[in-house]
Amino acid sequence: MSKASIGFLIILIGAAYGSLVIDKVYDHTLGWLVQYNWVKPPSEPGQDDLRKLLGRKPTILLYASLIIIIGIFILWNRNS
Repeated sequence: MSKASIGFLIILIGAAYGSLVIDKVYDHTLGWLVQYNWVKPPSEPGQDDLRKLLGRKPTILLYASLIIIIGIFILWNRNS
């Protein structure tokens, strides 16, 4: 697999992860898993936790943008 295809794949993964910001997409994917107890939420309601500092949507946007930047970096340096 070439570096260009890996870079594009990572950018697509970042965009797909970033789409979890949309509430309907979240409810149909990860929200469905939480609803049927396949996975537990990261923290119980009422606990003071550092993960609640930003909230769900800003954290997803932060991680998705970092994944996309990594993909762009791979594309940028594909010839070296």
